[in-house]
Amino acid sequence: MLDFDQDKKVLIGCLASSFLAYHTARQLFAYIHSNSKEWIPIGTVKNLHIYPIKSCKPIDLFAFKCTKLGPVMGELEDRAFVLVDMETGKFVTGRTQPKLVKMECTMEDGMLKVTVPDKPMVTVDLGEVHNYAIFCENRWLLDLKQDGFDCGDEVAALLSNFLEEPNYRLIFYKEGEGLYTERTCEPTDDWWDKNPVPKRKDDSQFTNLAPFLICTSASMRDLNEKMDKKISIYQFRPSIEVEGCPAWDEDKWAEIRIGDAHLQTMAACPRCVMTTVDPETAEKSGENQPLKAMRGFRVAPEGSMRKMYLDNPIFGVYAGLVKGAYIHVGQTVWVKYKPCAF
Repeated sequence: MLDFDQDKKVLIGCLASSFLAYHTARQLFAYIHSNSKEWIPIGTVKNLHIYPIKSCKPIDLFAFKCTKLGPVMGELEDRAFVLVDMETGKFVTGRTQPKLVKMECTMEDGMLKVTVPDKPMVTVDLGEVHNYAIFCENRWLLDLKQDGFDCGDEVAALLSNFLEEPNYRLIFYKEGEGLYTERTCEPTDDWWDKNPVPKRKDDSQFTNLAPFLICTSASMRDLNEKMDKKISIYQFRPSIEVEGCPAWDEDKWAEIRIGDAHLQTMAACPRCVMTTVDPETAEKSGENQPLKAMRGFRVAPEGSMRKMYLDNPIFGVYAGLVKGAYIHVGQTVWVKYKPCAF
């Protein structure tokens, strides 16, 4: 009887060990499989955009450099500036202030030039911003902190008057200047359901999550076919737009190569009320479109992703840098695929 009990324990131990070994091997195989497929050409770069101030009108470019913080072209850096409500300490974006999509800006010789409708242009000397180094502590999604330099009274007055809010300030983030951030992007296992999530850390400036947001022309066309009123891909604010691949192909991308630049995807992009803002009129859709249409077919699948994304529909994919380089419109886009979407 004692021998039988001992044998039973040994058998249970063997079964448990076998299960653990099988599970580990399965996970390892899935990881290797998802990262060892060949590079496949799937399309070309259609458009490139930089948004120097968060929620501003995009600057359309022929080329930009892929850096660890996101797109850069000359002095233009993606989402290097953001408006802040000093009463709450929160970022101010087009979600709550749709008129921001009418704001335009350029950078030249260390000077930020900001223009809004029916107001004189204001220029910010970033050299002076650095010299004065007035820190502003701010918070964004999940109440995470990210500091920036105050850009001064003149541009604050311009934007406060434009938006009819008295306590707004424009702030500037610059790497290597000792600015504090809690917004380092670290993917977790629930960002995808059926695929290994890359273990990486990415900082950006004032993006929502990651340095790069990539969308496809085919997905935009597919969505518009389901809409009574067609919308523009500008409402989704990508940094890179790819054409030539099938609709929703981006759901399955693991890695992306454009010329010498190499990016790794880490998450699907859940969409918010910002997509309902018409970039031409700065007005929100009275029918909550395109979110209403997308909730019919683009919410995350049931599982860990659905628990995290809830009913926020998915459009586009977030990516971080593996190797930096310049990319330009017309270049071939190569990808490695995950075993399946999400």
